[in-house]
Amino acid sequence: MRKHARFVALLLTSALPGYSQVLPVEPLPQTVAPVAERMQRQAELLQRQALQQAQHQQLLQQLAEKAALPDPLTTLPKTLDVLNNSGQLRWREVEVEHGFRAVEREWLLLLSAQEWQQLSARWPQLPGYVQARTALDGIGLLLITLKIPPQLDSSAQLRQQFDAELAAMAGRNHLYQPQAAIETSAAEAAVPTAMCTAPVTLGMVDTAIALQHPALTQQAGRLSIVQQSFLPADIDQSYGHGTAVAGVLAAQQQNSPALLPKLTLYSASAFYPSNNYQQSATLAHVLQALNYLVQQQVKVINMSLTGPDNPVLAATVAQLAKQQVILVAAAGNGGPAAAALYPAAYPQVLAVTAVDSLAQLYRWANQGDYIDFAALGVKVPALSTAGDWAVQSGTSLAAPVVSAAVACLLALTPGSSLADIKQQLIQQARDLGGPGKDKQFGYGLLAAPLKAQL
Repeated sequence: MRKHARFVALLLTSALPGYSQVLPVEPLPQTVAPVAERMQRQAELLQRQALQQAQHQQLLQQLAEKAALPDPLTTLPKTLDVLNNSGQLRWREVEVEHGFRAVEREWLLLLSAQEWQQLSARWPQLPGYVQARTALDGIGLLLITLKIPPQLDSSAQLRQQFDAELAAMAGRNHLYQPQAAIETSAAEAAVPTAMCTAPVTLGMVDTAIALQHPALTQQAGRLSIVQQSFLPADIDQSYGHGTAVAGVLAAQQQNSPALLPKLTLYSASAFYPSNNYQQSATLAHVLQALNYLVQQQVKVINMSLTGPDNPVLAATVAQLAKQQVILVAAAGNGGPAAAALYPAAYPQVLAVTAVDSLAQLYRWANQGDYIDFAALGVKVPALSTAGDWAVQSGTSLAAPVVSAAVACLLALTPGSSLADIKQQLIQQARDLGGPGKDKQFGYGLLAAPLKAQL
C-alpha cells in the first residue's frame, strides 16, 4: 500500500505546472482490486442497513399513527354513564390526563388507619369528601374513596388545596382494560403441553369466567375454579376475556392435557362492559379483587390488564411484593411506539409480551425496558362464552403462560422469592432478538414444559 501511495503522489506531482518529467506508468498492485471490492461491499452493506433502519422507523410511525386512529368498535365517548340494571346511574366514566379514563371526580388513598387519622386531623375538611372506606385486610391497608368537587379535580389543585404529600399519595380511580382481541383469520389449534403436573394454585383478576364451558369441566384432583365478583350486584358483568384467559390455563383440547392439569384457580372478577366490545375495571374494584386473592393465600396472580401509572396501584404492588405475592401482567397492546403500561411496568411485576408460533413478536405489543419475558399469544385458540373456540391475540393470552410457569416453580421449589423465581425463569427462557435482555422480548421466550431438573 505504501508503494501504491508513492505512485499516486508522483502522478499528481507530474500534473503540476512546469513539471515536464515523464514517469513510467507502473501497473497497480493486484491487491487494490480486492480492497476496492471490499470497500464497495461495505458501502453497500451500510446502505442496506440504513435502508432497513429507515423502513423500521417508517413502520413504527405507521403503527403509531394507526394506533392513534379511533376504532369505532372500542372507542368510547369522553363521558359515559354506567347504569345499573334499573337504569340508575352508578358512576360516570370520563376521559382524563393522557387519554386514560377514570370514574368522574373519584380519587383514592391507600394508607394505614393511623395515617388516615393524621390526615383527617391535619385537614378537617377531607373526611367530608369520603365516599367509601374499605378495609383491605389481606393487603393490610385502608382504601379511602374520595368524591372531589370539580375545582379540586387534578393533582395540581389537590396540591394547592392541601399539600404535596397528599397529592402524591392520591390517585384517580382509573379504569383498566384487558389486552386481547378477536382475530378475523383462522389458526390451527396447537396441541397443549403441560407446564408441570404438580398441583398448583393460581389467582387472576379479570372478567368473570363462563364456568359452563365444556372445556372447563371441574373434576376433583384436576380442576377447581373458585369465583368471586367485586362489582355491585346490580351491574352487568363481562365474561369473554376471563373465559379466554382461564382457557389458556386450564382448558383441555382433544384429550390433550391442559397447561396446568392440576389447577386450583381463584378468579376475582372486576370488569363490566363499557360497550359491546370494551370492558373496564375501576382501580378500586381491582384492589378489592387483589385483596381477596391474598386472603385466599394465593401467591401468584395473573393480571391480563393494563392502564396508567397510579400511586395507589404502585403502593399496592409494593405492599404485595413485601408479602412475597408474585404478580404477572400483560405488557400491553399499544404498539411498539406506545408508552409503558401498568401494572406491568412496575419493577416488582413480571411483564409479559406476546409472540406467534414462529417466535415473531406480536405487532401490537408494547416495547420497552420493562418487558421481562415472551410467551405464545398470537392467534391462540381461546375459549369463547358461546361454548366453542375463537382465535384471539394479545399480551393477555401470553401472560397466563408465564403465570403457569411461576406457579409450577413455586410448587417445585416452595418458599422461593420473586428474585429466585425470576432467575429460574431467565435460565429457562430461550433468548430472542439481540443477545441478552432486550426491549422486544425481555429475557426471552418461555414455553411448556419446564425442564425436569426444576
